Amino acid sequence: MKAIINANLYDFHTYKPDCYLLFEDKIVRTGPMKEYEAEEDWEVTDAKGAFLLPGLIIGHAHLYGAFMRGIPMPPLTSTNFREQLEQFYWRVDRALDIESSYHSARALALDHIRCGVTTIFDHHASGTQIRGTLEALKQGWVDEMGLRGVFCFETSDRFSVDECIRENVEFAEKTHGGMTQAMFGMHASLSLSERTLSAAAEAIGSLPLHVHVGESLEDEEESVARYGKRIVERFVSHKLVTPNSIFAHCVNIDAKEAALMAEYGCTAAVNVTSNLNTGNGIPDYRLLKRYGVPVMIGNDSLGTNIASDIRNTMFGMHLRTKSPWWFGYGDLLTCVRNSYEFASRILGIGLGRLEAGYEADFAIVEYVPPVPLNEENIWGHVADGMFNSYRPRDLWCAGKQKLKNYQIQFDENRILEETRRSAERAWRRMGLQK
Repeated sequence: MKAIINANLYDFHTYKPDCYLLFEDKIVRTGPMKEYEAEEDWEVTDAKGAFLLPGLIIGHAHLYGAFMRGIPMPPLTSTNFREQLEQFYWRVDRALDIESSYHSARALALDHIRCGVTTIFDHHASGTQIRGTLEALKQGWVDEMGLRGVFCFETSDRFSVDECIRENVEFAEKTHGGMTQAMFGMHASLSLSERTLSAAAEAIGSLPLHVHVGESLEDEEESVARYGKRIVERFVSHKLVTPNSIFAHCVNIDAKEAALMAEYGCTAAVNVTSNLNTGNGIPDYRLLKRYGVPVMIGNDSLGTNIASDIRNTMFGMHLRTKSPWWFGYGDLLTCVRNSYEFASRILGIGLGRLEAGYEADFAIVEYVPPVPLNEENIWGHVADGMFNSYRPRDLWCAGKQKLKNYQIQFDENRILEETRRSAERAWRRMGLQK
């Protein structure tokens, strides 16, 4: 048995000061310190008055983004989003293979651990090799680093469509929840022909879809011009929209699309920081809320600090509504809670609560409040205080410690050296390194 003592427990629902928590791979019991009685052979961690929070979840990401850091690309001359994709993002992902997929997952796991992340919804692409890359991600992120991951390959006309579909379906056939689960990945309407959508529809079965939707205005405009339908209508017409699908970005959807998302049980994964970076705009949370579409928060792998992206979501919505009051702490908290509810459904486990029976995914965070803290205002302390510079002291996933007193519990130097060599090989395939 393992124990955390002298901790202030907060799981985005309930605040319990001065408590203990007993756990193995799942939480066994929590209670006030005055009731704590230790056994001699327990492994005890003293929080020393720090806070215990659930491990964070990223609702949409691309782990292959590790190979974009410091990349020696020539200056971009793009005038629209498709040209951004062609000149940069697609140039990177078509050079990736099984090896680089594996190394990017391991390397970014280190950063995610430091940022308190224990679960990710990844949307993968690797053009040099498709078959076997999802298993490589799983090996690096889940099997070796011990984090939870939901993976898919983004089917696109840029690649062999048949290989993309087979990679999604066959990975799903051997994946059974808990630590890992599969979705069916598609890139975006602008890179998916009618023939590709029909082929995907024949293969998807009951797999939830994970796809970019309306990230750019031209994605919507192109769908209307070519097919006479907006993006969500187009996917629905092909019978591709399954319950628990993730529609990422949703910057430019309209009311009819939001209504269809709600009707088919989809969740929107907004990526405000990334949208600011690409200049595509901010999604309309008011529209999603009006139609009852659940919203969770991703970061599109523009960094690993999802706590910062959670804060940026609120600021971005203030920009969209031109009001600092319309999207408040309550809306932000709902988005955070949604991520745990969604991940729990997909993985078939209990995530996000510090209660008996839930998974032992949590972080100790040192924070000294400058003003009074209680159960009424703790979320404000988290959003404006802890998440302002979020760096957990300790982190566990499935009861196994990944971070101890700010130290990564892996051979970080070896992992990063191997990743650097892999990145050089990928950059050479892009023609960027000799």
